[in-house]
Amino acid sequence: MNGSVDGLAGLEVPEDPEACEPRDPMQFLLVPLVYCLVLCVGLPGNLMALLVFLQSSKVRKAIRIYLINLTLADILFNLTLPLWIPYYFARGHWVLSEAACRIAGAAYFLATYSAIIFMTLISVDRYCTVRVARLDLVLNRRCGAGAACVVTWLLCLCSALPSVVVQQTFPMGTQRVQCFEQYAGQRSYACAMVGLFVLSFLVVMGSYVSIMRSLSDSATASQGAHRRLARAMVLGMLLVFAVCVAPYHFILVPWMDSHAGAPHCRPPSALDNLHTLSVALLSLNSCIDPLIYCFSIKRFRADLWRTARKILRCLPPPPSPLARPVSHVRSSSFTSS
Repeated sequence: MNGSVDGLAGLEVPEDPEACEPRDPMQFLLVPLVYCLVLCVGLPGNLMALLVFLQSSKVRKAIRIYLINLTLADILFNLTLPLWIPYYFARGHWVLSEAACRIAGAAYFLATYSAIIFMTLISVDRYCTVRVARLDLVLNRRCGAGAACVVTWLLCLCSALPSVVVQQTFPMGTQRVQCFEQYAGQRSYACAMVGLFVLSFLVVMGSYVSIMRSLSDSATASQGAHRRLARAMVLGMLLVFAVCVAPYHFILVPWMDSHAGAPHCRPPSALDNLHTLSVALLSLNSCIDPLIYCFSIKRFRADLWRTARKILRCLPPPPSPLARPVSHVRSSSFTSS
């Protein structure tokens, strides 16, 4: 945190930023390695998924609109990682400009929370299609889905704007510049983020439970593939929430409270390590979503393979091997025959 705590003004201990060497192998090794994995797997996977969705003849359906926007959010998240990977490998030293720091942080926030909302909308859409008396909500129509996606992007963009207009880089002595690591006065903001996650998680869980009840009904038990795929998709979203997204939000507020007035040079605590692990788990979300599509969307794998073959056909052919130079020696009977 910036400055000293008022209640400890009479007990100030001088802290030399020059001698403060960050020692957090979990943060400066685990996080960038996971980010590299997510970038190498998630970006190609989401780009291929986006091509599949855009080439589909059913792209105008509400579910496809939600899936396209979720994929765009994942791609945006992946594109922020080349900015964060060098930062963590440099042990928390931001070498780029102040503007780059603001954009990287805002894009990270925008991609993370828009993806959470899109997963929630997808779960609600799947629940409505599985019910015996199918719900015809505005969100299940093409125009309603498009409007919901626009509103989602605008809300998340407005929420991310404060991080763009406020300074986000802070020098720690002459050896290190922190980016997006000042948490003073951010507790209410963190609580709002946690509240959004909890609400979304409850909606996704409710959708999955309702789908299971609908499938157990004798009237719908014989109506197989479509409902089973809907259940698989919502189950995938629920697992992503529980494994990747929940740990970060459950730890966020206690972790921020633990940093209130804490010295910069303290060794990482158990809560710091848990937070670092939760950041790594959160990033896995963007490379798991394409796997969910493979097992919950009819003909997705076939469409994916067909798209990959189209791309391969568009690539230039490999250069033909050069002909061997003609030898100046007399040919043998093997070469002349």
